Amino acid sequence: MLFLAMMWWYPDGTPTFGFWYAALIASLLIAGGIWGLFAPESLRTLYFRLLRGIRTIRSDRAEVPSTGWGWGSPTSIRLSSVLAIALAAGFMTWVLFFTVPGRVY
Repeated sequence: MLFLAMMWWYPDGTPTFGFWYAALIASLLIAGGIWGLFAPESLRTLYFRLLRGIRTIRSDRAEVPSTGWGWGSPTSIRLSSVLAIALAAGFMTWVLFFTVPGRVY
């Protein structure tokens, strides 16, 4: 909720820290989405390797299945990537073209 109650533009029209933060997050979403579209297996491999690396409980049982619970297929990764790109582009379009300087949203 705090993230949504940010002012994107100062009253003089210059971008705020919140704008640059949102732009960075949107850029990362778009970059990840493009990566997922062109190399879904590479993205899946990195993601599950990171998940296994942060495992805190030591046991013989693998906590993260290698199949990805059904959503780790290349098709679902591509669909998620398209959704990530659309959300990031839509949000930044709203911020850039439909917000008013000096107003808190």
